[in-house]
Amino acid sequence: MNILIVGGANGIGRLATRRLVAGGNRVVVADRDVAALAALASAHGDVVTVAMDMVVRQSVADALRTVADTVGALDAVVISAGVHHTYPIEFVPDQLIDRVLDVNLTSHIKLVRDVLPLIRDGGRIVGLSSVSAGIGIPMEGVYAASKAGLERIYEALSIEASYRRIRPVLIQPGNVNTGFNETGNDYTPRGVPYLDDGYARVLNATDSALGIDPEEVVNAIVKAIRVARPPVRYIVGTNAAKAHWANRLLGVDMALKVMAKLFGF
Repeated sequence: MNILIVGGANGIGRLATRRLVAGGNRVVVADRDVAALAALASAHGDVVTVAMDMVVRQSVADALRTVADTVGALDAVVISAGVHHTYPIEFVPDQLIDRVLDVNLTSHIKLVRDVLPLIRDGGRIVGLSSVSAGIGIPMEGVYAASKAGLERIYEALSIEASYRRIRPVLIQPGNVNTGFNETGNDYTPRGVPYLDDGYARVLNATDSALGIDPEEVVNAIVKAIRVARPPVRYIVGTNAAKAHWANRLLGVDMALKVMAKLFGF
């Protein structure tokens, strides 16, 4: 199979690259981290690498042209690129809102649109979502909005792309032990104890070291590519499953009360 992994030079994307290469697939990795791409190419000589910044339209166009010229049609695309941020909505700056929504949602949608012509009928588009997409975790409102919006796009696309038998699949994990949750957390206390102290508690409770093994997420990615009829969404990990079922069984109001108590609000 020909597989493109966007954001495959680091983290979960890199682990997925290693697994899919070992499975005999031809893998192309696109990433904006040129140094990490070089290291990946050195470790896996049979991986094709291409520099791409998904928020820069010309960069995406150039990268997809290279992909088409190098491997031709794709059987699957995995989009693991994304940014994280934890910040109280009351104080969140414009540039943070713009950055998170652009990388995690707007540019992701544009990339899906642009890569669809390269995907063979019956192919897969696999995106990385988050437990935050299912319920609004405090201090992660903007991040949650970006992932929730992505889920609605994939749901709609699952119907729209069905005439070509292309299946969009979202992987919705809870906390994962990759260090991702520790990135982008630059809020400084503003003298509002409810928010300042709550922010610190959320960071402590979502420490990546408490998360699941990232290989569990990779297992779901591989399954989404290989099985004949994958679901639109894979829930991965205990925390994600608890949030998923709490929202559905208790209703959103009660689920939010339970979560608020969990984080000490």
